[in-house]
Amino acid sequence: MHFSELLKQCTNPESPRQLETAWYEFMKRYKTHIYSAVTRRCMSWNVPRLDRQISDVVNDIASEVFVIIYKSLAGFKEIEYERKFIIWLTTICSRSSSHYLQRQFMHTLTDLDIEVFQDVIGGLSFDSRWELYESAADRMRSVQSSKKKNLERDINIFLMYVWSDFSDKMVLIHPCYSSLGGRVIDNVINRMRSVLREDKKL
Repeated sequence: MHFSELLKQCTNPESPRQLETAWYEFMKRYKTHIYSAVTRRCMSWNVPRLDRQISDVVNDIASEVFVIIYKSLAGFKEIEYERKFIIWLTTICSRSSSHYLQRQFMHTLTDLDIEVFQDVIGGLSFDSRWELYESAADRMRSVQSSKKKNLERDINIFLMYVWSDFSDKMVLIHPCYSSLGGRVIDNVINRMRSVLREDKKL
């Protein structure tokens, strides 16, 4: 079956039997690519640090990818160009993997001692660490949006302490925080970690 015809049949609900046949063919052609793309992304995120089997994580993400594809395939307009479709498919796999792994690592952060978290994120690539950093900051801003006083300061202190493994004294050396005390730093760390725990419950 030609590529364009396959996509048309995968998005045509008028014939349930034809639709089922089309999706069977779709899986035959692209399942391996999807699993490979997800696995590569998981490896770059050093999934074993999550204390889970990588096969379980890949299966979870692949399931999410299949749902996204099913819902959004009709919106793919370049049905004459399979190469562009592969790029589109790979992008979905990459983004879905990143979103899933960000959630998992943030859950790990809320469950572990802060001192242990460096061991978890230490094996991540720079890009993955930065994605996780941005995700954590966005979550803190979202949950604390109604409490803006010192919010950015608290986020920066928390991420310096956790991501960069700064000690209290190292944080206090920074000119912006030199007027704070060690107790303030401890309170900030505990408060922002509580914010992430609350976000985890949502």
